[in-house]
Amino acid sequence: MTSPVHYKTAWEDPGTRRAWRRTAMFRCAAALGCVPAFFAWLFAVVMTPVWLLVLWMPVLFVGIWYALLAVAGAASLTGIRRVLRVYPWQAGLAEVRSKKNGSTQFLVPDPERPEKTVGLEYGGGIGTGRHFWVRAVKSGQVTAAWFAGDPRYVGVAATPGPRNLLRVAQREATDWRMSPRKRGVSPDARARARAAGARVGEN
Repeated sequence: MTSPVHYKTAWEDPGTRRAWRRTAMFRCAAALGCVPAFFAWLFAVVMTPVWLLVLWMPVLFVGIWYALLAVAGAASLTGIRRVLRVYPWQAGLAEVRSKKNGSTQFLVPDPERPEKTVGLEYGGGIGTGRHFWVRAVKSGQVTAAWFAGDPRYVGVAATPGPRNLLRVAQREATDWRMSPRKRGVSPDARARARAAGARVGEN
C-alpha cells in the first residue's frame, strides 16, 4: 500500500479522503445541532420576562458563540479540501507546542529556507480550548504533526494517519484588511498558495 506522503497531493490518498469525510460528518452534525438551540434561544427571548432575561443573557450569548464556532468549523471544510488538493503531506516535520495564551502553535520549515521555521497558531479564543488540538498538545499527547500546505500562507495539520484535520492560516493570507505576503516567496509558491485559497496579492 502506498504511503500517504508519497502521493503527489494529499487528496490522492484514500485515507485522507476518508479522514475528510469523517471530519465533515462531525462538523456538519455539530452545526445542524445548533438549529434547535437557535429556536430554543428565540423562544426564550420572546417568552421570558425582561427581568429574568437579563439574568439569562450571559448563557444565551455563550450559546450563540458556540453555535458560531460550529458553523465556522463546517464552513472550513471546503478550505481544508482545497489545500489537500494542492499540497502533499509532510510527515513529522511540523513541531507542535502549547503557548501561554492557550493557543496551539505549529512550527513548520520554510519551503524555500528549510533551516528556518514558520509558526502558525490555532485557538486562544473562548470555546476553542475544548478543541482536540488544544487539549492534546497541552497534555503532551501530541508533539508533532503531519502538514500539507505552505506555512507562509495556509495549510492543514493532522495527526498521523491522517486524523484530526485542522486548517491553519496566516492572518494576512485570509484577511482582506491586511497586505498579503509577497517578499521572499517564489512565483511558483505563490501560485500554489493561491490555488489553495490563500491571498497572495497581484503579481
